[in-house]
Amino acid sequence: MSYVFTAIIFVLIFSLLILIHELGHFWAAKRSGVKVEEFGLGLPPKIFGKRIGETLYSLNWIPFGGFVRLFGEDSYDPSILKKKRSFAAASPRNRFKIAFAGVFMNFFLAWVLLSIGFSVGMKPLIGPDEVFDYVSSGQVQLIEGIKIKDVSKDSLAEYVGMKKDDLLYLLNGKNVGEEFLMRLNTNPVGTYKVKRGTEILSYDVTKEMVEKTGLKSLGIVLGDSTAFPRVKVFHVDPAGSHYAYGFRDGDIIISVNGKQVFDVYQFESFVRGISVLEYEIYRDGERQKVIVEASQGRKVIVSDVLAESPAAKAGILPRDVILSVNGKNVTDSLELINYVDLHAGESIAYAVERDGVKLFFEITPNDDKKIGVLLSELMTYASFKDMSLYNVNVVSSVAEVRDEKYPVNEALYKSFTEMVKVSKLTASAFGSFVGGFLTKGEVPDGVSGPVGIARMTHTFAQEGAISLIRFVAVLSLSLAVINLLPFPGLDGGRIFFIIGEVVLGRRISRKVEAKIHVLGYFLILLLIFVVTYSDIVRLVKGV
Repeated sequence: MSYVFTAIIFVLIFSLLILIHELGHFWAAKRSGVKVEEFGLGLPPKIFGKRIGETLYSLNWIPFGGFVRLFGEDSYDPSILKKKRSFAAASPRNRFKIAFAGVFMNFFLAWVLLSIGFSVGMKPLIGPDEVFDYVSSGQVQLIEGIKIKDVSKDSLAEYVGMKKDDLLYLLNGKNVGEEFLMRLNTNPVGTYKVKRGTEILSYDVTKEMVEKTGLKSLGIVLGDSTAFPRVKVFHVDPAGSHYAYGFRDGDIIISVNGKQVFDVYQFESFVRGISVLEYEIYRDGERQKVIVEASQGRKVIVSDVLAESPAAKAGILPRDVILSVNGKNVTDSLELINYVDLHAGESIAYAVERDGVKLFFEITPNDDKKIGVLLSELMTYASFKDMSLYNVNVVSSVAEVRDEKYPVNEALYKSFTEMVKVSKLTASAFGSFVGGFLTKGEVPDGVSGPVGIARMTHTFAQEGAISLIRFVAVLSLSLAVINLLPFPGLDGGRIFFIIGEVVLGRRISRKVEAKIHVLGYFLILLLIFVVTYSDIVRLVKGV
């Protein structure tokens, strides 16, 4: 797709977002009886205008959105308060509606676009707290390693034969990780292994190459990746069962019986009481299956007995192991509790093991459906004595994000819940950005201005109409949330003053309010300038 076409799409998107916002103000002003002096397409200077009724409709040279000029909106003249059709003379309720209407229209646009997307099938909007859930469900597919986004011309990478879209997964026999990322632009010497389709290729960058070319970096642009938590095998005893089944030192455990594993504690919960375990492990650039018949067990043990309880009267003692109830084997304390609840008032036969001897008791639960014992679980890990594990971070790339598709009625609800989630994230991110900028003068990597958004427009436009719809919806939602924040110069700032007027029971000085809004405009322009500068720096650096 040409950059000219991308530029046109970018202008149309921005124009749509601003125009729909201004249409909200226009519609609410007309409904409230406030005189609309001008409704403009684009920004001045003016090409031409036509007056229809009391409103001038204009077409302007700068092709970004539009604007609404309301009678008496920014006037300091006290007499404007006496003119019924002025914005200043409108009731607080009507001024609130006019100020809020633009934000509402951006919310509405986002809701409509997301509903369309989820109706036909669209990638989900994933928040930082949802990544593990989406990976666990298979909605997001990860691949170990880092995709090469681009290879610089006349670089070391090009010289040895690396290509765009290669998956880089090993450096000097080790999985690429944070060490690799830190040394990428300072010490490129090493043996690199990459996957290209089904091929596995090896490339050597030698010290002699670096000295001969004078190049200090590999010369590649990496795709998006993240250090994802996994469980790694520290050591496998060659004489043990796990070694015989196929485990080796350094294996990374991806899943157990189809469940994604992110830490050792989670791993332990997945293997408890399961006799046959199917592992998916990662080793040397490939995912492999390992099936283990685990000689482990779990039993329900009585940790304490309450005095005068049915269990105490029957003769149950602490450290008794409950083997079965009414002939049904039990290995889980919750399973036992549920069984007793279902048979309240009945006499239940318990098979118990005490010091190697099997005993039998008949106990009737009390009126509270309890027999009066505290339960725990006795775990044996005989098969894990020969293998030790620890937590690691594995640099991974997103291989696929599957679309979510719903019936229209569900898509409408799903869109609303997604909007709530993204709105919270946007407000939090904007607050962090402003706070960080004012205290540290830094622009986070996740914050983009017009230049960065233009680059993203090019990417999403290449991916197709649904990706572009999703992108526009998120932009509209972000614009709505930011505009709603109680910051001077924004609609939220105006709403804040209107609410203050109602609470105080008197009008706040228009001059004071105007000066505060002017300061807000100045800060907003400063933030836009800084973010745009940051976008340009990233563009030049190729980040």
